Amino acid sequence: MLNLSTKFTIWLIIRKKLLLLLALILFSMGSYTYSEITTNPISPNKLNGSSIVILKPVSIDFPIYYITPKDFSNVSAIANKHIPLPSEKIMDDGIIESLSLAIFLIDNNPNVEFNYAKNLADLYVSEAIQEGVNPDLAFIQMCHETGFLRFNGTVDRSQNNYCGLGATGNGVKGNTFSDQKEGVRAHIQHLKAYGSTQKLSNKLVDTRFKYVKRGSIDSLSGLTGKWATDVKYDKKIRSLLHRLHTSHIVGSVVSI
Repeated sequence: MLNLSTKFTIWLIIRKKLLLLLALILFSMGSYTYSEITTNPISPNKLNGSSIVILKPVSIDFPIYYITPKDFSNVSAIANKHIPLPSEKIMDDGIIESLSLAIFLIDNNPNVEFNYAKNLADLYVSEAIQEGVNPDLAFIQMCHETGFLRFNGTVDRSQNNYCGLGATGNGVKGNTFSDQKEGVRAHIQHLKAYGSTQKLSNKLVDTRFKYVKRGSIDSLSGLTGKWATDVKYDKKIRSLLHRLHTSHIVGSVVSI
C-alpha cells in the first residue's frame, strides 16, 4: 500500500499533466486576461461613428483566489462526468474526503506543509461528523476566514482560531485555542449553534456558543450578516465551495 505522501506526490505529477492539457485546450479557444475574467459585460459607447470603442472597467473586490476561467469548470464535460451541486446546508453530510480537502488547501497556498494540511482536514471531517455539521462547508469557511492559512487579518496563526471567533474588528484579535483540535472543535460547535438545536456531542469549547440563537440559520446564505457583516460573505464562500467540488471531480477523473 502507498502511504499518503507517495499518493500525494503521484497525484501532483498527474495533475500537472492534466493542467497542461487544459491549458492547451483553453489556448485553442482564445486567451484570457485578468480584466476579462473579473469584469462584467459592458455595452460599448462608440464616438461619433469612430471605430474606437471605450470600455469602462469595473472594480471587483474578490481576492484572486476566488477567480478562475469559466471554462475550467467544464473539464467534467471532457471526462463525461456529472458535477453534483455542493450542499450549502449547515447540518448535512460532506462528500469530499480529507485528502482532497488537504490538496485543495495546498493548491491555493503552496506554503502549507502537507502533514499540517492533512491533519487539519482530518480534524474537520472527524469533528464535523461527530456533530452532524457539513464538513465541506466548514472546511471552506476556514479557507475563506484564514485566506487559506495565510492569516493576513487580525487573527494570527498561533491562535488556532480558524473562523475568526471573537474577532470583532478594531484590532480585537479574538479567541485563542490550545491546539488545532480545540480550534477546529470550537468552529464546528459554533456552526452547530446556528444550524441546530440538538445537544453537542463533545465538551463545549466555544465560549461564544451561548450568544447564538440556536437553530436560527439552516444554510450558508444565512451566515451573511450574522457570522460576518460582509454583504458578499456567502457569495465568496459559495464560490470556493463550488471550486472545491469541481477540483474533487477533476481529481476523480485523474485517478481513473
